Amino acid sequence: MSGIISGMVLWQWQTYSDRAVAINSSEAITQEIIVETHQKELKITQKLNGLLDRKEYRLDIPDTLFKWNCKTGTGKTCDSADESPYTFFSADDQMIFEYTVPINEKKKAFLLTDWFVKIPGIKVEGLSISISDSFKREGSWAAGIRLKAQKKLDHIDYYYFEGYGNVPSLYWQEEPLLKTAINNTDAYTTDIRAASLDFKKLDDIGNFPFMSIILTNRYPEYMDENILIASPHIKVDQLEKKLIALQFKRKFADGSPDWIIDAFTAGLLDLKPGSSEGRLVLKELQGELTEGELKDFLLNVLQEDTLNTVKLDKLLGNAKGLHTQFFTMNIKSKALLVPLYFQEEKKLWVYGAEKASINLVYRDGLIFLPFTASMQALGFEVKVLSGEETMLVSKGKNSYRFYLNKNVFIYNEEDYGLLMNPLTRQNGTIWMEIEWFKALFGVTAEEREGGIHLSP
Repeated sequence: MSGIISGMVLWQWQTYSDRAVAINSSEAITQEIIVETHQKELKITQKLNGLLDRKEYRLDIPDTLFKWNCKTGTGKTCDSADESPYTFFSADDQMIFEYTVPINEKKKAFLLTDWFVKIPGIKVEGLSISISDSFKREGSWAAGIRLKAQKKLDHIDYYYFEGYGNVPSLYWQEEPLLKTAINNTDAYTTDIRAASLDFKKLDDIGNFPFMSIILTNRYPEYMDENILIASPHIKVDQLEKKLIALQFKRKFADGSPDWIIDAFTAGLLDLKPGSSEGRLVLKELQGELTEGELKDFLLNVLQEDTLNTVKLDKLLGNAKGLHTQFFTMNIKSKALLVPLYFQEEKKLWVYGAEKASINLVYRDGLIFLPFTASMQALGFEVKVLSGEETMLVSKGKNSYRFYLNKNVFIYNEEDYGLLMNPLTRQNGTIWMEIEWFKALFGVTAEEREGGIHLSP
């Protein structure tokens, strides 16, 4: 019976196998995987085409694979390259791996994640997976690439999946699934009503990678690069949140803190972040950017192929037309969140004479000047006392003592109380908002096209 079924598979499936990606060894490596179901195992044939002839390849073979062997395109056993049982030479630009994957016949659903042979260091482009199912026909199959064809015959069901890149996870469940194409996703559901999903926000995101979504109660929640399994009762906005969060996460090659992903996803979807850190970050972004600037920033982040904190700071600065180190500082900081502020270098003019170039800080709609550099440009002597918590400023007979941790200052040995501290420290520098220069020193500070002007 097994031989008869295999013959029927090869004959009846010919129409669908013509869809496979064309093989051209001089252009790209392609991969074809053929799965045959048996009562207690899957018999799998994995073909790689386009390999370099007589090149040594080291295989990564998961422990979940059994009875495996390596063949050339002509059916001969692969030549071993050395004493290692996992290193072989290719022949005729092709390698064929045959193996089995055990399955529990009593399970109502299963997910295969590490079910194929890998060759580290090669880039596989075209990919196809064909399944001939003669034992589990009452159920449905899904994969992390697009389902291109499906057909029920008298004795066998056929599935043909096609895509690009790495081999995706493979899912089966006993209960039949309905497939609906939505945006760049295939949604598999047990109920036609649940298939009527509408990911409106995904329409705003270009180049969203393909994703298979399976809404079922038959298997626990799961998500990887190309497949997502969730409850059929999940709300559309929460499902969309998972997809967009994954898209952000994909772009960080070295990983990223969850609070960045949480804040970005919630900001794009107009939702509340789930974490306290995410809420603080989003509040900072919303406080310093207009609604349009924030949306443009998040969409620009999504357009990047790869991300790190330096690139995030650059994109954030571009959104405001200024410079910032917000993400870089908060990745390094182990304390509370470093507030978001922007900087810009400008020339400092004192009484009409150019003195120096300084960095300005923009925060909460206010402009802050570097306190020490500004006071020295005005002719004051500045000393830092008591572990950098006290600033002593003097010029002629006038002296001022400021405290970074107190809302008071001393002028010529007399104490004066303030409703707020005129000094603030950011990134190791002491700053003062420009209005305080007039209130405390009788000096007007103005931002003009030529720079910052200090005058009596």
